[in-house]
Amino acid sequence: MEMETKVTVNDAMTSNVVTVSSENSAADAAYLMSQNEVGCLIVKNNNEPEGIVTETDIINKVVAHDIKASTISVDAIMTKNLIKIDPGRELNEAARFMSKMNIRRLAVVKEGVLKGILTAKDIMAVSPELTEILVENARMENQKNQIGHENINPPVPGVCEACGNFMDDLDEIDGKFVCEDCKEDLEGDLI
Repeated sequence: MEMETKVTVNDAMTSNVVTVSSENSAADAAYLMSQNEVGCLIVKNNNEPEGIVTETDIINKVVAHDIKASTISVDAIMTKNLIKIDPGRELNEAARFMSKMNIRRLAVVKEGVLKGILTAKDIMAVSPELTEILVENARMENQKNQIGHENINPPVPGVCEACGNFMDDLDEIDGKFVCEDCKEDLEGDLI
């Protein structure tokens, strides 16, 4: 008798989450990310998870505006209304939800307590086939953007269709999602 086992968010999440207070500066947040080699921090106040600050937030909201990182608080740049998932939910459901919301990270919270974080990399490590859900959503978003005549092609996580390596940032070139190295090779071939 074959028993079907379901992979849950708890099975794939990273439980050691680096957190920061909203009162800390963007410089503090960047330092914590660098020291812990992570791309985001969960923002907690009074032990409650309430937001997330990412490398992209620091680049787009601080560096791009030439603001000194020590003069701006995490509260000013973080994404509020933290998107959460219960650790008992199925991993494929989480992957679809991330795809639908166009996000790469989910806070894992149970009864108001932060239990971990689930990233696209975590999903890839546990269940590579679910990465296709994330990549397919990126394709649909790109098609929507092209139809709307927008030239916004945000990088997406997934497996490079040229070299087969999992990368955080893939770009679409000639209908294929490829990593930076393969992109350069492909663009060189087009010249």
